[in-house]
Amino acid sequence: MLDKIQTKIDTLNSGKKLILGTGIREDEMQKVIELCNELQNSGVIKIVNSQSSTIMIQKL
Repeated sequence: MLDKIQTKIDTLNSGKKLILGTGIREDEMQKVIELCNELQNSGVIKIVNSQSSTIMIQKL
C-alpha cells in the first residue's frame, strides 16, 4: 500500500494536491501519515490538512 502511495506522490506534478484516505484501512492510515510526515520533513511535500481519516498533501 505504501509503495502505491509513494508512486502517486512521485508522479504528482509540482503544486498539485492529493487527498489520501479513501480505501485506506485505519491501521494503514497511521503508516501513510508517517510517510507523509517524512516526505514533508525532507521537503518533497507539504501537508495541507490532516484529519483522522484523510490527509491532503501538496507536492512542492
